[in-house]
Amino acid sequence: MRRLLSLAAIGGAVWWLFGRRSTPSTARVTIGYADGSSVTLDAGSPELDRLTSIAAGASAP
Repeated sequence: MRRLLSLAAIGGAVWWLFGRRSTPSTARVTIGYADGSSVTLDAGSPELDRLTSIAAGASAP
C-alpha cells in the first residue's frame, strides 16, 4: 500500500512539472444544455470575457 501511494505521489509530481507545460494556455469554455446542444466560446470572444469576469466575481471571497 505504501508503494502504491508513493508511486501515485511521484506520478502526480511528474505530471505537475511536465504535463502542465504541454497544454496550451488559451482559455476555451464549452457550455452544455439539457437538450444535448452545446456552445463553445473561444479565446478572445466578448462572450467568454464576460463569462470569466462574472465567474471571477462570483468566486471572489
